[in-house]
Amino acid sequence: MLIDTVRQTINAHDLIRQGDHIVLGLSGGPDSVCLFHVLLRLSAELGLTIHPVHVNHRFRPGAAERDQAYAEMICAKAGLSCRTFVVDVNALAEKLGMTSEEAGRKVRYDAFYQVAQEVAEASGDHAAADAPGVEIDADAPGDHDAADTPNVRIAVAQNANDQAETILHRILRGTGTDGLSGIAYERYERGIPVIRPLLDVPRNEIEAYCRENGLDPVTDHTNYEPIYTRNRIRLELLPLLEEYNENIVGTLTRLGRIAAADKEYLWREAERAYARLLRTDDAGANHADARQVVLDRAGLAELPDAIRHRVIAKAFSEIGLTSDISEERLRAADEIIKKKQAPKRVQFPRGYLLIVKQGQARFCKSAD
Repeated sequence: MLIDTVRQTINAHDLIRQGDHIVLGLSGGPDSVCLFHVLLRLSAELGLTIHPVHVNHRFRPGAAERDQAYAEMICAKAGLSCRTFVVDVNALAEKLGMTSEEAGRKVRYDAFYQVAQEVAEASGDHAAADAPGVEIDADAPGDHDAADTPNVRIAVAQNANDQAETILHRILRGTGTDGLSGIAYERYERGIPVIRPLLDVPRNEIEAYCRENGLDPVTDHTNYEPIYTRNRIRLELLPLLEEYNENIVGTLTRLGRIAAADKEYLWREAERAYARLLRTDDAGANHADARQVVLDRAGLAELPDAIRHRVIAKAFSEIGLTSDISEERLRAADEIIKKKQAPKRVQFPRGYLLIVKQGQARFCKSAD
């Protein structure tokens, strides 16, 4: 049964703990309605409090209002209040110079985060209430101590098909091996855990669950129009690949799990190497600050490429560069790290630099 799969996913990845408050993204579509219904069924067992949030993006006049009314209706039937946010996302995208997709994501997570803060404050969970307003990338290096995890979590409804589509999309765009891990079961957004309990459930099972339980979710017809790359992958590429492998979704999600396990191990080794190579001054203070990170060049040169590249990414992430580090730049960094002669440097995106001299590899924003 679908609910058993979700329960297993929650337990296997420690997504929800007894007494948690769950801020749930509720669009009104099959995925989010299924997750809403399942978490309600599990709420007594897990001691959950559900806080549904609906965002009306005003993308589809009429249909957007229908979706909002449906989300509010099913919450009312369950005895819950639905927090609704109405934002003209197209206007916001133009104002901020973003795509509508990027602006929509920003609006959703702004809404989720606002409600999560309010819930944390009301429940006395100061760890979540005081979480910094800085987005933490899904693939950013670094561990989060379970003891520091707040009891407020944001739940979103990506499923196994979304995972397969994400992995295919990344392959087509030229991902590295970390990208093959796809969507994480849990990650942090602005200091608060974002969980995906439906990630092991295929779309057809979600649709069947909705039918069996008379949920009648709304349908966004733009999902069935090949107007975006993700839609074309869903509507055209995956059906084509099923002619070669009828279980292509399962195959791709299995690839994601394997890659995620490898990624976790490699990053753990990289974190250890980074801590070992971080240089200190005579007073014992390390050189990592808001402007620069200094590592031992010789030790960095001896690392396997897979670990060295992650250490480089870790060093840059510490001073603000968390994306757009290409293989070409990493290979150029390898060259100067492994050479012992005259000072060398490699320019990274947005003014970041790697400078190698006097036995040190210095990561900084400028050459001074």
